[in-house]
Amino acid sequence: MNFNHTAIANSLRAAFLASILSLIMIASSAHADGKKRDIPGISHAVVYEVPVNIGDLSEHEVEQLLERGKTSLVALRADAEAPSKAEERMFAELMRHDLVRLQIADVIKQMVSDYGVEGEFAEKLMGYRSTFMVDLFAERDNVHSLQDYPAYDFRFTAVYMSLLFAFQEHPEFYKMLRADMDSDTSPIGKYRIVLDHSFEQVEQARKEMDAIHNIEDLEKVIEALNQELISRKG
Repeated sequence: MNFNHTAIANSLRAAFLASILSLIMIASSAHADGKKRDIPGISHAVVYEVPVNIGDLSEHEVEQLLERGKTSLVALRADAEAPSKAEERMFAELMRHDLVRLQIADVIKQMVSDYGVEGEFAEKLMGYRSTFMVDLFAERDNVHSLQDYPAYDFRFTAVYMSLLFAFQEHPEFYKMLRADMDSDTSPIGKYRIVLDHSFEQVEQARKEMDAIHNIEDLEKVIEALNQELISRKG
């Protein structure tokens, strides 16, 4: 939701209680498309922004937006958790979910067996299994806070995408993989289902962090409106 004049006025009249945008799956590189997504608790959809046309608004309009913004800020703060508590929960959920997605190591071993992969490609896949099971698992010890998580998540995503590219180099096995991703009974299909269920808890934690981000963004809007009035009266 962008803060043009009309959007701001409408949102503020509704006490700025806009619904949180649909959440995006964390590290969806653990899913079929291999695309990098945003990270819950780190990135967020910006709901409140300073009006791009703030200089064109009348002083009365700015004052109205400021008062409505202050009222909305009180409401948002009343419904939000303490920032430290929300961040602690978000971090805990991300790390819990990470243990679930690291189960890809077991899936790789099963696929090697089920697909009849042999020779150099089998060794390569088992190397990926070791990276997930040993290297990435060990790296978790270096992730101590929400701020540490993006670097770790980037590494996980890079390894997973590399795994997909390795399959693409072997069309016969990649075809099997793609088919299994659409099956609820295959190892990779079951893995995806477990990931989806696990991520539901991550989404709940993200709602609290998004509420904190919304408060911070609205505080910036209010400060900008204040400064605009000061500059006009000065």
